[in-house]
Amino acid sequence: MKRLLFIIPISFCLALPACKKAAGPANLKSVQPNNNLDSTVLMTATINGQQWQADSAYGYYVQNSANDTSSKSLLITGTRNNSGSPTTITFNIYNYTGPKTYSIDPPVNTAAYYVGNLRNFGGSGHITISSDTAYALKGSYTFIAGADTITSGVFNVALP
Repeated sequence: MKRLLFIIPISFCLALPACKKAAGPANLKSVQPNNNLDSTVLMTATINGQQWQADSAYGYYVQNSANDTSSKSLLITGTRNNSGSPTTITFNIYNYTGPKTYSIDPPVNTAAYYVGNLRNFGGSGHITISSDTAYALKGSYTFIAGADTITSGVFNVALP
């Protein structure tokens, strides 16, 4: 019995340091406006001669489905809510390899412009990724989607 009274406190003292929370990425700030890591998170363009700016812009990595591949796709989405009729611009870059110009070449690299539920796929154009830093993904784009011409496009989204 005396041994048990001696072993329990020693075991407790040995186990106590294991309860410490490990520091990790959850302790770091994400890219948000004015956090001194990136000044703006945005997506803008000129659509049929009218200025367009997204209310929200996001970037995502998507792991390709093949089990033995390390390639990934990049998705970028910007949405603007226009009085109940949202408009959205989306990009899908298959096998994203870093900053360079990607031609819009469906179904490999795609661009789409949505007005409400109406989707217009981009048939020609390009997406240029100019910077892939530790905090942000920056680039420009231009494409033609049906009867809509999207020019002078710029995006700056948080690095996925």
